[in-house]
Amino acid sequence: MMAKSKKAAKSLKHPLSIDHIARIEGKAGIEVEYDGSEVKVVKMNVYEGPRYFEAITIDKPVEEAVAVFPRVCSFCAAAHKITAVQAAENAIGLKPTEQTHKLRELLYIGDFIESHALHLFLLALPDYLGYPDAFQMGQDHKDILTAGLQLKDIGADIQTTIGSRYIHQENVLIGGFGKLPTKKSLETLAARLKRLYNASEEALENLVSYRNWPEVDADRIHLALKPYDNTYTMLGDTVVASDGDKFKADAYKIRINESVVGHSFAKHGSYNDQCFMTGALSRYTLFGEGLSSRAKELANMYESHLDPNNPMSNNFAQAVELVHFVHRAEEIAKSLSTEIKPYEKRIKPKITKAGTGVSMSEAPRGLLAYTVGIDKAGRVVENDIITPTAMFMPIVEADLKRMASALSEQGVSDTKIIAQKLETVVRSYDPCVSCSVHVADIQ
Repeated sequence: MMAKSKKAAKSLKHPLSIDHIARIEGKAGIEVEYDGSEVKVVKMNVYEGPRYFEAITIDKPVEEAVAVFPRVCSFCAAAHKITAVQAAENAIGLKPTEQTHKLRELLYIGDFIESHALHLFLLALPDYLGYPDAFQMGQDHKDILTAGLQLKDIGADIQTTIGSRYIHQENVLIGGFGKLPTKKSLETLAARLKRLYNASEEALENLVSYRNWPEVDADRIHLALKPYDNTYTMLGDTVVASDGDKFKADAYKIRINESVVGHSFAKHGSYNDQCFMTGALSRYTLFGEGLSSRAKELANMYESHLDPNNPMSNNFAQAVELVHFVHRAEEIAKSLSTEIKPYEKRIKPKITKAGTGVSMSEAPRGLLAYTVGIDKAGRVVENDIITPTAMFMPIVEADLKRMASALSEQGVSDTKIIAQKLETVVRSYDPCVSCSVHVADIQ
């Protein structure tokens, strides 16, 4: 122990403050508290201004409220819109058609493809290839950047085709859609997606030469939503945990709690009073058997990169998901192009009594939970939102402490190296800071 203390004393000698974590969505920093012998606390400070979405939607008509909720974040707009709409439908007992379910899944997949492409190609890969940003990476690796932008574009175009635009999709309504896509537009999407099979594998190809950092290895609990039909996707009604537990989505408040912390505008989530992980790695860990054949083949080929106990594996899991969702989207678009009922009417909501509805889905970054309560006049009287980033924030801080402590024990003293390592750990989670800060209450 004495030898370890002396070694640590040669490294980090004072608290470290990182004002801005680069290449994440939103504004956040890192504070490392060091007492001269060991790292005591590591905090991820979220400076992003709070957004009062749960407060400002109270007393609004529910159809207006579900148009407001996606403004939480443009990156995750489709995830918020679909989850909020499903919660509202559950509150009034409305059952959408099978065609509506398929179209929503395709729209949601567009969100996944765009989000994963942006994270992997523009935010994460520069870490692995040794560049400060994607622009400099692109000068030497034009093919990588091209593949990323092609995937980003098809994700955006899927959302535009189904949701009327790729940000804040107003075409998604309670009970259906305002306008249905044409057979031709779906055929076009399917053809484009098929041509992007190789591009969807580009991120994984460029990640497999690298290994996870062992400093952040640790046993961890994973939570993910079990898909309705055992197909690897984002819609379901039962949450499964890697500790063997499971619970109904509409009972999430019993198992998942949020707490206020003094150093951040984002609340912190816990599962049975424990920190946990949610996101691509959790989905793969719990339901990887449902992947498409090509994605499963690649996952099996590089199984060592998909370590459930290392958060950096989340990048590899996203890369596998990118392959899966390009194939899945092509399959759904092709199927819908032959089955679409262009004159299917939206089921307009009829509200005759008060009710409360709950919905959970898998956003690109992990579990997203909505509760929406309405009165008999159809106005919102209660709501609750818990986002993926708020859920996994405590385990991010635990991993940051593991990394900071390991670097200190290794005698690393260069603050630039320490900062780069810590930021890379944060980026592996692909946090959406804007989503995480909507939850502050007005007193």
